[in-house]
Amino acid sequence: MPSWDDLIEELRAEFIRGSLARLDEAERLLGLLEKDASDGEVVRDLMRRFHAFAGSGSTYGFPGVTRLGEEAERDTFAQVRSGTLPAPADLQRWRAALEAIRRELLSEAPAPSATVAPPPRVIPEPFDILVVDEDGDGRRTLVRLLEDEGMSPRTVRTKAEALCALAKTPDGVITDIRLSDGSGYALVDHLRSLPQGEGPAVVVLSMHTGLLDRVEAIHCGADAYFEKPVDWQALMRRLHHVLERRRAESGRVLSVEDDPDQASFLRVVLESAGYEVRICADPRHFETDLVSFRPDLVLMDIILPGFKGYDLVRYIRQDERYATLPVLYLTTEGQIQARIEGTRAGGDEHLVKPVAPSLLLWAVAARIERSRFLKSLLDRDGLTRLLTHTAFLERARTAVAHKRRNLHRSSAWVMIDLDDFKAVNDQHGHPVGDRVLVSLSALLRRRLRQSDTIGRYGGEEFAVLIEDLPEEGAVRLVTRLLAEFAAMQHAAEGSTFRATFSAGIAMLVAAMDLDDWRRAADEALYAAKAAGRNRVVAASALAGQSLSPGPPSTDRRRRRA
Repeated sequence: MPSWDDLIEELRAEFIRGSLARLDEAERLLGLLEKDASDGEVVRDLMRRFHAFAGSGSTYGFPGVTRLGEEAERDTFAQVRSGTLPAPADLQRWRAALEAIRRELLSEAPAPSATVAPPPRVIPEPFDILVVDEDGDGRRTLVRLLEDEGMSPRTVRTKAEALCALAKTPDGVITDIRLSDGSGYALVDHLRSLPQGEGPAVVVLSMHTGLLDRVEAIHCGADAYFEKPVDWQALMRRLHHVLERRRAESGRVLSVEDDPDQASFLRVVLESAGYEVRICADPRHFETDLVSFRPDLVLMDIILPGFKGYDLVRYIRQDERYATLPVLYLTTEGQIQARIEGTRAGGDEHLVKPVAPSLLLWAVAARIERSRFLKSLLDRDGLTRLLTHTAFLERARTAVAHKRRNLHRSSAWVMIDLDDFKAVNDQHGHPVGDRVLVSLSALLRRRLRQSDTIGRYGGEEFAVLIEDLPEEGAVRLVTRLLAEFAAMQHAAEGSTFRATFSAGIAMLVAAMDLDDWRRAADEALYAAKAAGRNRVVAASALAGQSLSPGPPSTDRRRRRA
């Protein structure tokens, strides 16, 4: 991989070549103005050329180019803002600026590595993986594979040894389900009950191949299940997938920048720190890039062909989907008025070109971290910490889209509603009712995989999306959850009581849209309530029954209780 200095030197050579070509174009524009000074669009084009010199000169070891570009940019900007025709003296100053910039570019400038320090690169710690297996050959194979992948394995043979090893919470656990002193399922169940136990990725290995074993694996909180003899490469792919989801990517940055030299520099700096970068050189494509790339942050230049960056930021802020999307202005405009206008449009910070790589990276990292925290607050229910109704539906919509691309994908929508919950609140009070809701949400989080989607759908109603499990398996899993919840005791002023829930399950089929899928799960839940509560009903079992069409009314939702 090329060094930082090599990358900057390559970009510097490209900057010089591109700048000389832009100088020729700027001189052509100036020649047009000398013939006819009334064309305001030509003045704007010339201003953009000076803007490019101002933004990138110092970055590549040409501080004189930046200074000359800034002066000429301010001069041409004032001309554009005033709306008056440039005088011959104005044209002379601009030509002198172009000639001075050319001299700077052709002079012997110091190498940029003397002025541009490499950005800080965060190297994550290797994943800590606990391997629990009495089979020596299996342990050795896993250790070799994990070390080859740059992970840090720890190995134990028994459940007792594993329980001691969990004093240091690992990033992942790979365990056989058959241990001499207990069950791997029980080990995973214990892990998930620990304060930090929801985080680790868990893979279970088994000689058994039945559906019941897969259901048991999901029920105890495992993320993946592999039969012995193990397809080791498939196991490593799955482990990587779950681990990387846990260790979130640095982020995606969309840079709206029409200057190719500045865009190249931003890409090198950001990608060196692990960010995925997309450059939007034409602001007419901004909306498309925003939707398809789904950035975690936008770097916005202000002076763009045909647009001002402020207008694009105002467009972002009109859409509630981007309410938490951070926007950093990256421009040569450093005046107070520019900062005021940028803040009024909805931007978060104003960085002045040329920006130091370290400042850029720290600003990007801080804004993305804050945005993710705010988004987590918006997407999570305050009481149960499950997904909100809106966030859950967004995940369900994604599942429908995935089904259309992969017809073999299996997805179940489980609708859960507490039975007689109004009576719980009336008899024991709302604080006790809240504790019942929290108990159910904790059970769902503990017993389901990280890849499963769990939401508080509303009031005492919950919803779950379970992937890659057939209907029979989903029914078995939810039935076990129902039995476990019904056995739990809830405290209320010195006494205890039990609560139950009803559930409806609908499998996603290719012909369904989101509303069809939701309605099928809802009808199944309604049938479970009508049949006596505290039970699970699959939508497929309702085939041929006369159920009222369309989404349930508010009255029907009340009758569920």
